[in-house]
Amino acid sequence: MKARLLLATALAMLIAGAAQAQNKQVTVRVGWNPFAGSTPITAIMQQDKLFEAEAKKFGYDVTTEWPQFTAGGPPANAAMVAGRLDIDVDFGSAAMVPRIKQKVPIVIFGVHASHLSNAVVVRPGSDIKGVAQLAGKTVGAPIATSAHYTLASIAQYETGKSLTELGVKLVNMPPTEGIKMPPGIDASGVWVPLRYMGKPLGTAELLIDSSGFTGAGTRTEGVKKAWAYPEGYLADRLYLCARDAFAKEHPNLLVAFLRARVQAQKIANDNKDKALAIANEWWKLDPAVAAQARDTYPENTNIRNAPFILEYDALAIIKTSEFFTSIETIDKPVTWAELKPVLAPAAAMQKAAWQEGGSTPSVAAMQAHFKGSNPTWPELNVAGGAPVWMWDETPNWGERHYKPGPFTIKK
Repeated sequence: MKARLLLATALAMLIAGAAQAQNKQVTVRVGWNPFAGSTPITAIMQQDKLFEAEAKKFGYDVTTEWPQFTAGGPPANAAMVAGRLDIDVDFGSAAMVPRIKQKVPIVIFGVHASHLSNAVVVRPGSDIKGVAQLAGKTVGAPIATSAHYTLASIAQYETGKSLTELGVKLVNMPPTEGIKMPPGIDASGVWVPLRYMGKPLGTAELLIDSSGFTGAGTRTEGVKKAWAYPEGYLADRLYLCARDAFAKEHPNLLVAFLRARVQAQKIANDNKDKALAIANEWWKLDPAVAAQARDTYPENTNIRNAPFILEYDALAIIKTSEFFTSIETIDKPVTWAELKPVLAPAAAMQKAAWQEGGSTPSVAAMQAHFKGSNPTWPELNVAGGAPVWMWDETPNWGERHYKPGPFTIKK
């Protein structure tokens, strides 16, 4: 009897060892920006090793490296081209445009965060109370970035004029300087979390943000004319991207990453204080400012709970490219024909991750868009649409929601 027990034990160990030996050993390099608004979710993914656990279900033993990319898209693009980066999670539509135009070998397989709410700020007590009063003024902003895009969009929708037509003098300035409102500057274009830091510093107050909310807490009538309304003057996202060759070789790892991403969001929302504390280990912000930064991204308070590419997520890239064409950083806007090869390869992976999660939220819920509120935002809207796996069965997927303006190139 003892011999049989020993034999059974040995056999079980052999089977377990053989199964483990069959697991694929893969190192996955995931680029991220610890100062992004998605950090409450990303940091939990790292801390709880959620990706590694999901990967095991597909027969992978994953070692994950998390290199930081805080200097914008070009370093990450170079790493993707060189094969030194497999996935990245924290780059917006302004970064996707050059990636597509330069044919960086990526596929976009999801959305990490939405509602990247940039803002225009002025000095406390400034005589500038409305966007029209920026005419002839000097504005500091990082040129050819999402902050510049926001400023130009607000000007067009609120005044019907371009920044040039308004006589606005732009000074290329990082938001870290702009929020301090240095001498010679009348207003600044900044992003999260800096937009919330001006008031505690005593240097700046909100004039208007990309959702149309003013420093008085009201929402402008002009935003109702915008193509992205009710979200705002524009839509912007942080996308999940993978190196094309990696996606082809390991499609199940993208499914695993999405499933881990969904779990991380649930954990972050079940314990918002803990998630914020983890994120603030990186951010090192005043707790009140950190909470405002967290609230601005609807995933952090579970207003959007679908990290899949929806129609407006694709449209955000198209519309952003129109702005960059208007300032002549690219020759022509991104077309749907250029966009589809970047989005379609990961459609089935996103559908698989969605189905494994019980097919929630429903397609109807995604098409109805997302709306909610939290302590910082009395109203927060995120445009959705049909998911990317419905592209071929949905007439004019994405294009059907297209509205001209404010930078539409006339044919």
